[in-house]
Amino acid sequence: MMKNFIQNSINSQKIFYRYFRRKGWKRFLKENILESEGSNKTKAKSIALGIFIGISPFWGFHSFLAITLSVFFRLNKMLTFIASQVTFPPLIPFIIYLSVKVGAPFVSNRASFENASFDFDFIKQNLIQYVIGSFLLATLSALFFGAVSYFFLYYFSPEKKR
Repeated sequence: MMKNFIQNSINSQKIFYRYFRRKGWKRFLKENILESEGSNKTKAKSIALGIFIGISPFWGFHSFLAITLSVFFRLNKMLTFIASQVTFPPLIPFIIYLSVKVGAPFVSNRASFENASFDFDFIKQNLIQYVIGSFLLATLSALFFGAVSYFFLYYFSPEKKR
């Protein structure tokens, strides 16, 4: 099961990186964000939803949830999917660490970070703290990046859509 989870996660991120590499940074920003259909508010909500899903503890279901929820809420599917890919492998240890740190005030048995290795056993021992922290971190990150993206889109939008 864990092997399938890792393989699915890697495959969805490979597809995203190939797509991104083919377009380039400027062209990608222009075509998929600034000139895509929808208001700046819809685009910002799409990014916020993607960030929330990406940081939340739904490991292995990020792509499925991103597309499904963006269709349900009538948001930009591409932006939601792209933003949900925030948990690419080099950032995963930092996200786990921040999630456990954010969840610490809400549990009685706090995790000790002395000589701790951030692996599956560490998460299993501190699961409640991690889950609470990851939802809080996901919510705060979604609010922050949603607001930042809205102001970014408003400032750089050629038509100044609201």
